[in-house]
Amino acid sequence: GNLVHRLLQSLPEVAPEERQRAATRLLEVLAPELAADARAAIAGETLAVLETPDFAPLFGPGSKAEVPLTARLGDQVLSGQVDRLCVSGDEVLLVDYKTNRPPPDSVDLVAPAYLRQLAAYRAALEIIYPDRTIRCALLWTDGPRLMEINPDILAHWMP
Repeated sequence: GNLVHRLLQSLPEVAPEERQRAATRLLEVLAPELAADARAAIAGETLAVLETPDFAPLFGPGSKAEVPLTARLGDQVLSGQVDRLCVSGDEVLLVDYKTNRPPPDSVDLVAPAYLRQLAAYRAALEIIYPDRTIRCALLWTDGPRLMEINPDILAHWMP
């Protein structure tokens, strides 16, 4: 999971035709103990995410990787790191990567910890961007598939 996250952080800045080579080199440095076929599988999964046309806005201009997030939520202080944040004129899209195998088919099967995390991040972003719509999604890298989480569901998990 950490290696996929690292590649999804680094590779969007690399020209598409160079990503395979960059992924191979980065994995050789980060995980030399893994067999070459395991590293190739990790690179393949990551590149499949980046090459999915529907996900292009997630990794394009205006999006940022590994964004630190700090906010006071009631009597608690939230400190976290958002995997991907896309800010546009009227909305903010927060994306958290998940490498679960197999990924859940529906929101009902998503781990409560993931929903709590998204709800807390959403609450912080509502403070930071009060005039924008905040959308939250999980990006399941196995597939890959983007699962947007309805704000009503997240309201149940608010801190």
